[in-house]
Amino acid sequence: MDWSKAKTLLILTFLILNAYLAVQLMDRMIDPRIVTTNADGKTVLKERKIDEKKLQTVSKDIGYLTAEVDTSSLTPKSGSPIQDAVTSVKNQIEWSVRLTKPFPLEAKAMRDSATSFVQSSAAYGTDYTFWKYDSKHNEMTFVQTYKEQPLYSTPQQSREDDAMIGPSLLVLQLNDQKEIVSYKQRHLNKVVRQAQDVTLLSASESVIQLSEQGLFPASKRMTSQKLGYFCLVTEGTKSVQILPPTWQIELNGEELYFVNAIDGGVQTIERLDTVSEK
Repeated sequence: MDWSKAKTLLILTFLILNAYLAVQLMDRMIDPRIVTTNADGKTVLKERKIDEKKLQTVSKDIGYLTAEVDTSSLTPKSGSPIQDAVTSVKNQIEWSVRLTKPFPLEAKAMRDSATSFVQSSAAYGTDYTFWKYDSKHNEMTFVQTYKEQPLYSTPQQSREDDAMIGPSLLVLQLNDQKEIVSYKQRHLNKVVRQAQDVTLLSASESVIQLSEQGLFPASKRMTSQKLGYFCLVTEGTKSVQILPPTWQIELNGEELYFVNAIDGGVQTIERLDTVSEK
């Protein structure tokens, strides 16, 4: 084999991939809706009782992330209490694990006991952190993290058999007794932070952006705000993912919105339910 030619081909392949990712990201920035905290913006914050000085600041080097969909095995950890669970895989990327015996959660500490279960039993369990609870479907969703920042992705929107969960999620299925009976899992690997020169929306600007779109009236209160990333599935490939920095904003403890910190685009997630914080 001509190693010199092979090396050149490999370098060209990476250059093409980087150019492709840049185009994908720029496509989402063609019509930026960046806002500034002017006099009107400060009024928006004041009416919603938000102290700008107490909001999270944005690091200048946060950049965006690229990642690949993990196609390796996501069977339960060897030696875990559920190592005899029945497993199956869909499209080589979404693993379903059905427990042979329901795993009980502590009624007064569901979040804590569910987190312990995920970290001790699921593949790459320590990569995930609790995200949300859906009482209607008896589901607890965990999201993958990178350097302690969440990698959000769209939850399963359809209950059809061919529907899949987001590429960075792990979803526990509970029964009516609040016991874990099964879970679905996907995982991202080769997560890399990419440099960028784009000015990001600040925490206050993301609030104003949400207000300007009529989603955050003065009658509501912001109960949490956190900077993370949101997974955008790129066109033309199922493996490469782009994750721009994104503000997660929770209103009244039940409405969840994601504001893209690059272009100001807003996505919403269904109503939230609360579980024990312990």
